[in-house]
Amino acid sequence: MKKIYFITILAILLSGCAVKIDTMSVYVPEEGGINFTKITDENKETISNPNVQFLSGMMAWWGNPLISLSPDGQNIAYVSFKNGARNIMVKATTNTSMSTQRTFRKFVNDVCYSPDGKSICFSEDNNPYSYLYTTNAKQGTIIQQISGNSVSDYAPYYSKDGEKIFFARQYQGSYSIWSYEKETNLFTNYCYGTTPHPINDEEFICTRINQKGLSDIWLINYVKGTESIILSIEGQSFSTPSLSPDGKWILCTGNTKPHGKDTRGNLDLYVIRNDGSQLTQLTYHQGHDASPIWSKDGKYIYFLSQRGTEQGEWNIWKMNFQL
Repeated sequence: MKKIYFITILAILLSGCAVKIDTMSVYVPEEGGINFTKITDENKETISNPNVQFLSGMMAWWGNPLISLSPDGQNIAYVSFKNGARNIMVKATTNTSMSTQRTFRKFVNDVCYSPDGKSICFSEDNNPYSYLYTTNAKQGTIIQQISGNSVSDYAPYYSKDGEKIFFARQYQGSYSIWSYEKETNLFTNYCYGTTPHPINDEEFICTRINQKGLSDIWLINYVKGTESIILSIEGQSFSTPSLSPDGKWILCTGNTKPHGKDTRGNLDLYVIRNDGSQLTQLTYHQGHDASPIWSKDGKYIYFLSQRGTEQGEWNIWKMNFQL
């Protein structure tokens, strides 16, 4: 079977049998003071999720950005699975709204709004590779392909001015960070890494897998040629970082180490100061929490979670951010 999504690998030793995970609760005592709002309904659609797996003593999850917020904060785009296909859906951020299907493809991997809200960029599997595409965010079904050839491209993210699209390219088993310039159609290679998140005209944060198979968060200044590690912890991995609107916090998904009767651990949300200090775990639910993004004012976080469902189905949730 061909590899579909970019997979972030982290090492966790399995000791004993897995225990039943309680996903029915919305929050747990450790999450006191946080208000959670459910945005989607698992009874109406299946949300594409990080597909957490345990393979030969390793936890693996998809690193692609699976949700994206429109610049005005009024709509959220996400990847949904129905009728045997993965496509982008858009709905208002109020939890009572209906969803509108924005792509009619087969195997969409991820999603990202442009800064002006007019376009959506995504990658899609085209056996055996994955290419980048853009489409109008509000109308029509015209798709523009912007990458191709014998490589696979994933995890697009627009620059602040919208003139470039940064992304991760897979070639012969390794990942590197590239950008596509819309005006010139030029592609530029920067360094090795995945899930780039540009933060200004000189820098981006990204994920890098280290020699132990764990993933760390890095800050890259591609103008000055400097690279700084922001977050690296023995036995844990962190993926898909994003900078808060005020520039003070980096939000990411990370694995929580096993504790108590839990023999495998799970995914939770974390933030860390942009200087690498004050790492804080935000969620503690037994179900997985992943793929977080900031609201436009930085007061809220949208994310995927299994919480509040009987069978551990995934939904989009919203929580307040208080640090």
